[in-house]
Amino acid sequence: MVDQTYFWSDLDENYGRQENGDIQRDTDVSAIYNSLRNIILTIQGERRMLPTFATNIWGLLFEPIDEITARLIAENLLGSIKLWETRITVTAFDIEPKPDSNYYRCRINFVIGENENTETIDFILTR
Repeated sequence: MVDQTYFWSDLDENYGRQENGDIQRDTDVSAIYNSLRNIILTIQGERRMLPTFATNIWGLLFEPIDEITARLIAENLLGSIKLWETRITVTAFDIEPKPDSNYYRCRINFVIGENENTETIDFILTR
């Protein structure tokens, strides 16, 4: 059996099972994607022993869907990611308000550590 070393690991967000019954784990880039999803989707105050974890954007989603609110959401998201996910460097962030459809389309480009490969996470923020 080959021993494989990972830089990072995290629980599989879907709680998939391995053959031996243990919960699967996500490693390396997948673990970072899980971390970003947790930062973005967790409401600040929701984590019991870490009340400042995550973003404080959820109140902004009930404001008018426009460029001003988009800028406030972007600043909050980028600040939270910089604070809570130190393994990455955000290289580009794009947020596009879609007022007729009632959501924001977001894209974050980032590099992991000293790596030159750019990774991307796309998501939609809605009420």
